[in-house]
Amino acid sequence: MTILLIILILFVLLDVVALRWGYDSRDGVNGAEWTRRQQWLLTHPIHHDA
Repeated sequence: MTILLIILILFVLLDVVALRWGYDSRDGVNGAEWTRRQQWLLTHPIHHDA
């Protein structure tokens, strides 16, 4: 029972941390996060070994 309580507390703490310091990606397609991802993909192409 103690282990379950500890796991529950850890999940609650993780949720609080994510809500407090997590990135909100609800901005539009032209938001800062998506612009940064597009620029990263342009400078770091994906290579598939075939």
